[in-house]
Amino acid sequence: MAIAEVKRRRRTTAEARAEILDAASALLREHPSEAVTVSAIMARTTLSRKSFYVYFPDRTALLRELLGPLRAETDASIQCWRAASEPREAGRAALAAAARMYQRHGAVLRTLAAASQRDAEAAGLWREFIDPLEQVAAETIARADTGLPAAPTARALVTMNVHYLLDEVVDAEPEVVDAAVDILATVWARTLYPHD
Repeated sequence: MAIAEVKRRRRTTAEARAEILDAASALLREHPSEAVTVSAIMARTTLSRKSFYVYFPDRTALLRELLGPLRAETDASIQCWRAASEPREAGRAALAAAARMYQRHGAVLRTLAAASQRDAEAAGLWREFIDPLEQVAAETIARADTGLPAAPTARALVTMNVHYLLDEVVDAEPEVVDAAVDILATVWARTLYPHD
């Protein structure tokens, strides 16, 4: 009796990369970041473990790829906030957009935030994600003429946003997301416009 040969399905580069990214996203939603190893990711695909390195040099590169669409979404909100004639309303809209993004993609953001504490490459990715937020926040604080030092205050407020959103809204119901936006918007307004 002859052994039947198993035919591997040939994929395009885009198909293989998408399969790996989908597997990583699913694992990130289900497990802590430490459990999302290259072996675990590839076990969820129809590809060999070695194939991972054909498409991604390392796990950080994969995280960068997963972060790409989130970066674009965040950049669009930042530009609206920066260009707004009424910074409070635009700031609240930016917070709402961020909260919805954290609701949908919090697993990736949690993993990157956790990895940034122990991995220099992940820390660089995290800074790339956070620095533009801090920059536009500092510009807004400076324009509000609060008397507070703009850059450190921006860093404190953005850090508060990130941790609060990661704790409260990942996979949450819409009313939880709305309540988180209300809390954060109130803190920002009372910090930037204490006399209004």
